[in-house]
Amino acid sequence: MQILAGDIGGTHTRLVYVRDSCDPIVRYEKHYASAAYSGLSEVIDAFLLDYTIERSFDAVCFAVAGPVIAGKAALTNLPWHVCEDDLATQLQTERVSLINDLAAVAYAIPDLQNDDLLMIQKGENGSALPVSERAKFSAVVIGVGTGLGAAHLVSRDNDYQVFSSEAGHTSFAPVTAVQQQLLTWLHRIHAHVSVEMLLSGRGIYTLYQCFRDELGMAESSEVRSAMQGMDPAQVISQYADMGDALCIYTLDCFIEIFAAVAGDIVLHHYPVKGVYLSGGIALKLQRRLSSAASTFSERFACKGAMQENLKGLPVSLMMTETPGLDGAISYARRQSSPT
Repeated sequence: MQILAGDIGGTHTRLVYVRDSCDPIVRYEKHYASAAYSGLSEVIDAFLLDYTIERSFDAVCFAVAGPVIAGKAALTNLPWHVCEDDLATQLQTERVSLINDLAAVAYAIPDLQNDDLLMIQKGENGSALPVSERAKFSAVVIGVGTGLGAAHLVSRDNDYQVFSSEAGHTSFAPVTAVQQQLLTWLHRIHAHVSVEMLLSGRGIYTLYQCFRDELGMAESSEVRSAMQGMDPAQVISQYADMGDALCIYTLDCFIEIFAAVAGDIVLHHYPVKGVYLSGGIALKLQRRLSSAASTFSERFACKGAMQENLKGLPVSLMMTETPGLDGAISYARRQSSPT
């Protein structure tokens, strides 16, 4: 079986070619800076040329950061338009699928091993769902990276199906007095304040700016200088580890908002048996998420009558670097398997 798969994000485009009909299995994988290319087709051509891959595939699947409607997608954080029919022509194959990037992450869940997960909240059973059970129970996956996304894995007839969403574009609802100040500050600029505006790489810097400019928290000259040449979110994370008060406050608030929004998303799909967190930003904050697990659990479960229900759910951070890519491969295999 020969598979071409990809995870197409606002920051990186990750492509992989797998040929498992030989021994040893052939696997070529490469990451590209999305902004350096005019579209997905250009990246695909570069990848096939880099590895001298012939256009002969049993199935192709690309996970894209945005809604997929009738085989077409316009990426939310990248000015690309992609179409299954165009890709089928380019790749000379009929089995081309576009799926939402968080849906792809959900398709990766049944294949995760216990070592791939970091427990944030143990839930009533004290552990994540066993590997053998993951495809049998409904779950929610929530990803935070360039943007925020979510998907719902639903068990059905000894199999499972995944439903995507655009949860990142729902309205931000403050749950503390400081968050209310944050919302008021953002409403001076934006008519609609989405959760993605805060739960993303750029969202970390938005929080920092608000606390600096609106709340009057002091900014160190070292942080200000570092931000001239580095990604602000990366600087904030780095200096938080070094004890900078404003950076620590920013990340603490980020985790509180992440937890509250995660709880909201889960309630839209409840009942479920597990919650999985993913994405580049979540991975970079893994140590802080782990150390703030009690705060995360408190904000996640603070939903009135549903508090005990959410406390009983295992919440895990997916530690794999490329769950979207793994899920796209899994989906491609499903499409090429005999029915």
